[in-house]
Amino acid sequence: MQKDNQKDIDSCHNTRYVILALYKFVDIPKDHLTSLQREVEDKLRSVHARGTILLATEGINGTICYPENLAGCTPHDSVQEYFQNHSFFLGLRTRISYADMAVFHRLKVKIKKEIVTIGGDSEESDVCKQPIGYMSKCDIDPTKIVGQYVPPGKEWDELCDDPDVVVIDTRNKYEYDIGTFENAINPNTDNFRQFPDWLHRFAEACKTADDSSESEAEHVHRQKQPCVMNSKKSESVNENLHPINTVHNARNSNPVPDEDLPIVRKKPKAVAMFCTGGIRCEKSTSYTIAANVFPKDIPVYHLEGGVLAYLEAHPDEKQSKWKGECFVFDQRVAVTHGLKPSTTYHACYGCRRPISLDDMNRPDFVEGVSCRYCKDVASEKQRNRFQERQKQIELSQTKGCRHIHDPKEVTTEQLILEP
Repeated sequence: MQKDNQKDIDSCHNTRYVILALYKFVDIPKDHLTSLQREVEDKLRSVHARGTILLATEGINGTICYPENLAGCTPHDSVQEYFQNHSFFLGLRTRISYADMAVFHRLKVKIKKEIVTIGGDSEESDVCKQPIGYMSKCDIDPTKIVGQYVPPGKEWDELCDDPDVVVIDTRNKYEYDIGTFENAINPNTDNFRQFPDWLHRFAEACKTADDSSESEAEHVHRQKQPCVMNSKKSESVNENLHPINTVHNARNSNPVPDEDLPIVRKKPKAVAMFCTGGIRCEKSTSYTIAANVFPKDIPVYHLEGGVLAYLEAHPDEKQSKWKGECFVFDQRVAVTHGLKPSTTYHACYGCRRPISLDDMNRPDFVEGVSCRYCKDVASEKQRNRFQERQKQIELSQTKGCRHIHDPKEVTTEQLILEP
């Protein structure tokens, strides 16, 4: 029995890994969360899965990876079958890709207040969960109200090309920096809690857009131009699809500065939003409609499945409206058309933002500590901590073992390996 288990463990390192992104907004009774947490964790540990799953009374969200040979191949993958047949998760939205190695270090199954934080609770004791700036007290419930889904094909491309439609990238600015859709608007947010305030200010600018003083020729010309343009700062950052001077602070508690707001040329006739995998737009469009941010005659659209679904459906970049790469929250850092892992970007382990090989070759880059974007941001205490961490990583590499590991997973393997 021990030999069979040992064989399974060894084979984990010689197999393709399934990367499963999933989410579903669904009412889960609060008194069910703890038992559900144990159940989900037990199932995932049985196949040596790693990654993070968030559970809340509003649903489930997460991304995990696991050895394909331990779960069984699609369509009989035991992990996917477990989630898809679970009474709470029927209709679960999933996105599958593959990698040659595990893209997470450990498994975490957490109980949270929200599966994606938009900052809707002003009474929340944790300031990182409070709204930033103005936010309506409307009821945000994607199970009841959400934007109109648009499949990742011709219909979405037409929205991107329509000068009367404003296409909003609801992700954070460091994500926008390395890739986005043609004509997409960058809200310049550091975190999602800044988005509602930005949205209201942007909508107000749209309401006050006035073309009454234009000549007929000026009016005709303007109708052919995009209704909204990024600020000059945003355009200068993204023009080469590479982060240039953007400083990211995930804990920023200030509203987006006025100078970073987009330029409204004319009132948009429709609003379309997108995000990485779709879940953030479930909340952003739900909020937009529930809070009456735009007039009721302006439809609100939502890219179904997010950027990942679009890239999967468009393996050929020449036939795509997406320019650049898509940041993902795992060791791949970013993916390209066809969901292929990036060969361009790596992660700075000081600030976690994507950096290129050119960034890593700069004299101000310190492996595991800082890059050009965070070298002047980290405190001395943080830098010392990062330096010590890097020492431990290098020491682990010389010993041929992992620096970061899952204690529960290691304990299981140790028990199996005992003679």
